[in-house]
Amino acid sequence: MKKFFLLLTAVVLTLTSCAESSPQLTKAQLRAQAVAKAHGIDAFDGLNQIAFTWGVTREGGNFERRWIWNTKENLVTRIVQGDTVTYNWKALDSVSNEINKGFINDKYWLLAPLQLEWDKESYTVSLEENVASLGKQEMLDKLTITYGNEGGYTPGDAYDFYIDDTNTVREWVFRRGAAEEASIVSICEDYLSLGGLLIAQRHQRAGQDGYLYLTDISIE
Repeated sequence: MKKFFLLLTAVVLTLTSCAESSPQLTKAQLRAQAVAKAHGIDAFDGLNQIAFTWGVTREGGNFERRWIWNTKENLVTRIVQGDTVTYNWKALDSVSNEINKGFINDKYWLLAPLQLEWDKESYTVSLEENVASLGKQEMLDKLTITYGNEGGYTPGDAYDFYIDDTNTVREWVFRRGAAEEASIVSICEDYLSLGGLLIAQRHQRAGQDGYLYLTDISIE
């Protein structure tokens, strides 16, 4: 009986210690997790390759660049107007680093909600419920993340994700340097469910005729 009591005490102390060492997540942090989950974060590790074309409408002809991302080997291929470059985005040199800036930008447009999980150690987060979105003035919840001032290509920036009650991102706003005014207001449209991911294929700029688009998306 004494041995059993000592064992039970040890188990209780261990569980108590674990509970004390695991900080409680805030409501905003939990919501960020839920948004990433709704857009397929759990499916991502099972993928081997993502290919997509990032494009933007503009006078004189659209601009496009295609990316093929081998997620297991960290290999990225960029194709622009027939010019093909492949590099390892975890082992950059001065040339590939410049190309990678485009990949990071375009990947963010493709998978912005997943960045909520991938970047969780690099930002602070807050949540406002039932507020008017900047683009369509819809009543949505606003999840705001602000990156730290060090690391990455654009440190100190902030993003506002306007999300509905299914945790789907309906709009997101980029604020350079966490400025009060929005640098970009993107309305997320034409959602595609593919390979366990939920991807907005069209990003309408609020107040503008032009838009950004993602096409020829394939997942293996």
